[in-house]
Amino acid sequence: MRKLLIISLLIICPGASADDLQRLLPAHTAQAVLEQLHDDRHAHFAVVDYARHSSQPRLLLFERDDLHLVASYRVAHGRGSDPDHDGYADSFSDAEGSRASSLGAFRTTQVYQSEEPGHGLSMRLLGLSASNANAERRAIVLHAKDYMEEDFIRRHGVAGRSHGCLVLAAADRDAVIAALRGGALIFAVDSRQQSQRYLSQRK
Repeated sequence: MRKLLIISLLIICPGASADDLQRLLPAHTAQAVLEQLHDDRHAHFAVVDYARHSSQPRLLLFERDDLHLVASYRVAHGRGSDPDHDGYADSFSDAEGSRASSLGAFRTTQVYQSEEPGHGLSMRLLGLSASNANAERRAIVLHAKDYMEEDFIRRHGVAGRSHGCLVLAAADRDAVIAALRGGALIFAVDSRQQSQRYLSQRK
């Protein structure tokens, strides 16, 4: 099944190679992402792997046509996912008020200037999966904050935590929005889990 999926992708996108995706993610996670990319036509997509520590780059930005890794960035997870603030996301929730990160497929929508202090240029996210269907209601967006800057992480050993939003350093935020604005897919995954069924998009 996995070989057939990769062959099909190569037919749809001549010259494509799954090497970077498969090198950076476990096979079962890479396969789940490939399945969700079948009808996507945006030039880029991203995978956020919450299995990694918050001090490590874990938002992986890929080119859609050849699955080449463009760059990787640090990104925060929610307070509700890491109550002891050890840098690892231990649980996920889409419930309002949970302040947790949620897993699933997101599509980028409106880019706007946030009025929240320190957020700056921001991008709204639409939850496409049953596991993140409340993203708009929860105001889950991509923005910047100083607790994602290098000096903060160097001092504390971990990144800060969000209320469930994807939060990056300011320069990284600018690069990610430039690449993903206009309807790109972002897959929030936990590669420690054997099943990635939560990535399935709602009909």
